[in-house]
Formats: sequence, C-alpha cells, structure tokens
Amino acid sequence: MNLHLTEAIVPYEIAARWRKDGGFSDSYAWHKRAWDCFPGQPEADRDFLTRLDDTGQGFRLLILSVTAPSQPDWCPDAGWRTKPVGESFLTRPAYRFSLLANPTKKLAAPRDANGKRRGAKRIPISKREDLLAWLERKASQHGFAIEPQEIRTIPQPRQPFLKGGKPGLHTATEFTGVLNVTDPALLREAFTRGIGSAKAFGFGMLCLSPA
Repeated sequence: MNLHLTEAIVPYEIAARWRKDGGFSDSYAWHKRAWDCFPGQPEADRDFLTRLDDTGQGFRLLILSVTAPSQPDWCPDAGWRTKPVGESFLTRPAYRFSLLANPTKKLAAPRDANGKRRGAKRIPISKREDLLAWLERKASQHGFAIEPQEIRTIPQPRQPFLKGGKPGLHTATEFTGVLNVTDPALLREAFTRGIGSAKAFGFGMLCLSPA
C-alpha cells in the first residue's frame, strides 16, 4: 500500500479571514478543510489521518493518506509539501514517536431496577498512571512496546467543536518517547489507520522517526 505524507502550513492571517464553510473555527471545521484535499471522494471512503499543530507562526496540518491529496485553495504554494512514504520506512526495530490522542475509558452506567446497566458512556482520562496504562494497552494491540518511565504525557488544550448545530468536546494528550517494534504488520496497520478514538478530528496519527 502506497502512503503519502503531506504538510500544509496555514498562516494565521489566512485562517482568520477564511469564512467559507465554517472556515477554521474549530476541530470539526479543520476536519472539513482536510476533506478539501480529496475532492470527489465520499466521506465513507476516508483513507487518511490528520494532525493539527499550532507552530507559533501559523497552523501545520499533517495528512497521512493512501490517496494522493490535491492542494486546496486555502493553502499557499509555499506551505504545501507532499512526499511518498517509502516501503522501507516501517522496517526499523525502534522509532521515536509522537501521538496526539483522545484517551477515554468506558464508565459503566448504574444498574436499573432490573439489575441491568444501560447507557454506558466514555469519559476522558487525565491521570498520568491511567494515561500510561491506556498507551500500554494500545501498544500491545498495535505491535509495539514502550518503557512507561520514558514516556512524556503532555496535556493539550481541550477542543470544543460544533457539528450539525450540536456542541462537542474532545480532550487531548500528546505522548512522546521511543517505541520498540514487536509486530511489524500490526505497527503498519496502526501507522496507516491510527490509534484510539476521534480520528476524524485529528487524533490518532502516529508520527514516527527512526530511533
């Protein structure tokens, strides 16, 4: 499977004045901006991951995709760069990584009069020990191992959004450190498809560099 890594740099002044279709107002608006890079592709066929970072000079949108993206009209020529991800990239035994994730856990609903639980919901994880436990579970599922004491957990601002007139909120944590590959096939799957929830909102993209 061929993959493409794209970097789109959006200066603050462009983000501030762009008004069409919600502009760059929140994480759902950025989700729609990412779709501008894949015109004519049904949303049900999404084959890309994104990550958004505020660089202090503008916004950097990373896109990892199977389909080669098209440069949208909101990104200047100087801010657009796409390159293929070589087949050999995912053959290393270890990588430095950064993962912007939306870690959550299921909170069981109280039992009703019949002793049944209904309406369980997911709540954000915030304590470091719980975050590390979450990451260790994901690592075992996705073909890599970590040393918890060497992992940084960096809280990120909460991300409110408006979708279909209804408000929502994501909490974000960035994990950084070194991972050791235990199953290359599973790691490739995680690299391609992402880790955790809210992938459509810019979470779950595993950014790697050889250790």
